[in-house]
Amino acid sequence: MELARDSFLHSWRSLGLRILPHGSGYPLTIALGSGLAFGTYMALADALLFRSAIPEWQTKVVAGISTVERIAFFAPKAIFDELKFRLIAVSVLVWILTTMAGRRGWCFWIAIIFTALVIYPVFQHGYLSTLAPTPLTVLREIMLHGGAGILWGYLYWRHGLVASVVGHVSAHLALQPLLGLLF
Repeated sequence: MELARDSFLHSWRSLGLRILPHGSGYPLTIALGSGLAFGTYMALADALLFRSAIPEWQTKVVAGISTVERIAFFAPKAIFDELKFRLIAVSVLVWILTTMAGRRGWCFWIAIIFTALVIYPVFQHGYLSTLAPTPLTVLREIMLHGGAGILWGYLYWRHGLVASVVGHVSAHLALQPLLGLLF
């Protein structure tokens, strides 16, 4: 058992997947900017494109809870999501795919996209079951939550887990105040 664990850890490290920021440039600045930009995109997309697909209960939450309370609620969830979906799901899928096919860029992309568009929705079944199953709702979920998952996965792959956490949390730093203004 210990040999299998050591083999997995060695393989995981050899893939370049890391906890702390790595890579060229300014990883945390890139993550912060990406998160703020994506949070802004999400708020504007909801206000301009997907307003009719937003359930009434979500707009009531935005109207009834302060921005600070929403950020305090979502920030820990964002951190937990990064641990669950990037550190665990993406890492395991990358490890499986590269074990089978060798280290190739597409292995990382398949793991990131599969996690964002399949694994995340499975874990969010309770939330998704509250939404009307319309084409606009499905498009909203793919464009907003699926797109976010792909961005956080990319940040994890290229810059480390801390970068994906910074990106995800900073998205809420932009999203939550803008939702309060737009709704």
